[in-house]
Amino acid sequence: MHDFHAKQDSVAVISGNSKMTFRKLFDEIDRVAAGLYAMGVRRGSVVMLALPNILQNVVAVYALSRIGAVAAMIHPLFSADQFAQAVEKLKPEVVFLSDVNLKSFWSRCGGAKRVICPFLAYAYIGLKRGRQFELYEGDGEEDMFYMQSGGTSGSPKTIALSSRAVNAIVANLCATLGDRFSEHNRMLCVMPMFHGFGLCVGVHASLSFNMTAVLMARFDADKAMKVIAKRRVTNMIAVPRMVSKLLAHKDFKGDNISSIQEVYVGGDSISDRLVSDFEQRIRDVGGNARILPGYGLTETVTVCALTRGEFRQGSVGAMLDGMEARVVDDDLNVLPVGERGELLIAGDQLMTGYFGDEEATKAAFVEIGGKRYVRSGDLVSMDEEGRIYFLGRKKRLIKISGMNVFPSDIESVAQQLDYVKECVALEYKVGDKSFIRLLVEGELTDAQKKGIISHIAKHLSHWNIPSDIVCVERFPRTQIGKVDAKALMAQYGTNE
Repeated sequence: MHDFHAKQDSVAVISGNSKMTFRKLFDEIDRVAAGLYAMGVRRGSVVMLALPNILQNVVAVYALSRIGAVAAMIHPLFSADQFAQAVEKLKPEVVFLSDVNLKSFWSRCGGAKRVICPFLAYAYIGLKRGRQFELYEGDGEEDMFYMQSGGTSGSPKTIALSSRAVNAIVANLCATLGDRFSEHNRMLCVMPMFHGFGLCVGVHASLSFNMTAVLMARFDADKAMKVIAKRRVTNMIAVPRMVSKLLAHKDFKGDNISSIQEVYVGGDSISDRLVSDFEQRIRDVGGNARILPGYGLTETVTVCALTRGEFRQGSVGAMLDGMEARVVDDDLNVLPVGERGELLIAGDQLMTGYFGDEEATKAAFVEIGGKRYVRSGDLVSMDEEGRIYFLGRKKRLIKISGMNVFPSDIESVAQQLDYVKECVALEYKVGDKSFIRLLVEGELTDAQKKGIISHIAKHLSHWNIPSDIVCVERFPRTQIGKVDAKALMAQYGTNE
């Protein structure tokens, strides 16, 4: 899988002050594959990688693919109990740990062998010395990754992704974007590798395009600015909060940012103001960088829709070449252009299914006209040119007096005001009657709260007007920095 047709001596991966050429990367992949083979890892073996974004994580992913083993990608900062639950479920034969979790995870590995990968030194402590391994050549349908995700139903799932699906996203991105990347490009890989966006686009697609993957273990605006400037980063994948923090940084100016060309944003809705402010800052230094919002699910490996040209307000772009979308009602009838319904996705990027959960797997797929689609669980609309407009999770749809209210509409309008950065609209009930509550991150004056109500009333129907506005000092976040609407709902959407 690692035949990237790269210039062997160009830099493949940078992590901190360490660099690894493609030639060295290929050698290390085979060396680690041989070591794992000597430890008994074979086709279909599960090996758990509980590592941050470090060189060893990149090497191990491809080493496992060479043998035909499955890489189970795990958050390196899981609680000890979460880690133990994952071990019990997946039953790995080997677990890769780092010094960030060694103390808490060491005794919770079950019967798995352990390999320790230090954060600040390139080493594999506990990996056996191996001379050779049996190269695995599959048909593409073998599982390559197990990824942890909420699943389209919102409950925790382990998603199985095949080699075919993981490599299809590279082909589809290439067909969609054209031959515009080379060894002269550098991708900032700060999205975690235990997430599909970080692993399959940040690392795998970058290396497949012969780009240099510049690793960061976690996002920190100060450190990110230094890395962008020093490494002359040209491309980034990010969530909106990262973009916002970079834009607000005192050093986000001048030559520090002149190398940036494209920023691929997913994981959450991005405001029109943030896009325009970011792109204007780049133009101020003579650059022409663009923000390209996209959309995806772990069930589709990651991104399956992407903005190709000009940013269109509210749009997450059109489906990648090789992928297909339908917007349907509750009875799976295809809806006319512009109407709102659930997004179904077909194509070669679809997951194999949910590990150990046949019932959930069956519920996630539907067949229409002989074609297999995965249900996204998301509400969208689509315009005549195939652009998708994300409206939120289907389960977040609110009914007020029998009328459908889309939280994303309220949030988008509220964020048109300069003093509203992050906000979440949710349903709360008094008795059996539903009302809308708008949560805003940070502090607001009473006058500002009234201004939000007035602004929403001017742009949306009266069913969309919040009954109250609540200020939250800091929103809870998911593992990749998205606002955790589910946690907010549990706290602020209860019956009153």
